[in-house]
Amino acid sequence: MGSDPHADGKGTNGILLPGTTIPGQHTREHPAENGVSPPHSFPGPTIDGRQTTTTLYEPAQLALSPIIPTLYRLINKAFKHSHNSIGIPFQGERLQTESEYLKQVGADPGTFVYITTWTDSGEPVATAGAHRYSGEEVMAAFEGGGERSTFNRVRMPKGAEGEVWELKLMAVDVGFSGKGLAGHLMRLVDGEVMRRVGEIGGERKVWMVITTVTEANGEFYRKRGYVEDYETVHGPGFMGTPKGFRVVHMSRVLCGCLPTHQTPALAE
Repeated sequence: MGSDPHADGKGTNGILLPGTTIPGQHTREHPAENGVSPPHSFPGPTIDGRQTTTTLYEPAQLALSPIIPTLYRLINKAFKHSHNSIGIPFQGERLQTESEYLKQVGADPGTFVYITTWTDSGEPVATAGAHRYSGEEVMAAFEGGGERSTFNRVRMPKGAEGEVWELKLMAVDVGFSGKGLAGHLMRLVDGEVMRRVGEIGGERKVWMVITTVTEANGEFYRKRGYVEDYETVHGPGFMGTPKGFRVVHMSRVLCGCLPTHQTPALAE
């Protein structure tokens, strides 16, 4: 992302970006903006000797953050890299505008996003979010004349009962893939989902679902406990791809998640 590892702790134009914390500091001390409380930041993992900060955003907090322009470009770059590397040369961008990113994040109750940034510069290096999933609502939107996306899931996991959440818009800076950042964020997302479900009370099974391109990321999620629910096949020429591709919809039952805001050790 062009970050300077010897930066002086400042972001663009020497300004420390909101949602970025030096270990030992805490964003809750900052005043609320437009009646919206500041997001919660805490020390993230150290990558190649460089400290990161992870911030938990609610949709209203995210909409006020100046990090969006660099974040949605990171997502576009990561998406294009993962697909081009396996011969799926998508044209255009995954997200066309900043507002499209916020629209895809959504604002339904329970939605949240984690963003990991370099502590010294405030530039994002990884992100992942989640929201409650309702297949019935998605299908109702399509039946009402809405556009059906290639990557929309329209079925609940077989046998799913209780809470179903969807892991969304996960991306890692392509220069730092394979460093454990994706696993770090997935554990945080799992923990935050379990915390939010626990606040409601009662015992229930909690499911997490994900949609991805099989050839690009299917194996990654299988290694992390996800199983295939169903798959859609798109032939040669679809979206400009010479060989076509498959979209897989996967799920797993959450259990044994780490407490929220605990920074787990990264995998070697």
